[in-house]
Amino acid sequence: MQLTLGVTMSYVRRTLGSKETVLFLTGYHWLFWLGASILVAPFVAVAIGGLPYGAADYFLLVLTVLPFVYGLYLMIHGWALEVAVTSDRFVKKTGLISITTEEVSLDKIEEVNVGTSIIGRIFGYGMIDVHGTGAGAIHVRMINNPISLRQQIQGAREQLKSKGE
Repeated sequence: MQLTLGVTMSYVRRTLGSKETVLFLTGYHWLFWLGASILVAPFVAVAIGGLPYGAADYFLLVLTVLPFVYGLYLMIHGWALEVAVTSDRFVKKTGLISITTEEVSLDKIEEVNVGTSIIGRIFGYGMIDVHGTGAGAIHVRMINNPISLRQQIQGAREQLKSKGE
């Protein structure tokens, strides 16, 4: 199963090795996007619907500026996140202009921990921690379908082991 984000040329795809393929690509769950949109929407509604501005409209704009800025920050953070499993590695990329990656080779992964709350189980989101040999853990929160992501990592590791034998 492969989930794409609609990104024409993702960072992971641009940095693939010659024989490496993307097996699974995902990002934040839709509830993350809904939350960010709810924070942005009041400011946009007042900014557009308040024309011409009266005193009450300016007051509402001031009240909605902080949630708007935080919601915009969350959206940018969401657009900048890529989580992928390739045939050789697990990758977490953050950042749009200044890019930071956390990668671990599949053969160096010691354990993959998945956590979901009750609401997360119902809606299909959770967190995943990937621990590698000689490296720290890679943490991803509010990820879409973390159980499938873990299954993809395990399947890719098994394929890698069978290739090496």
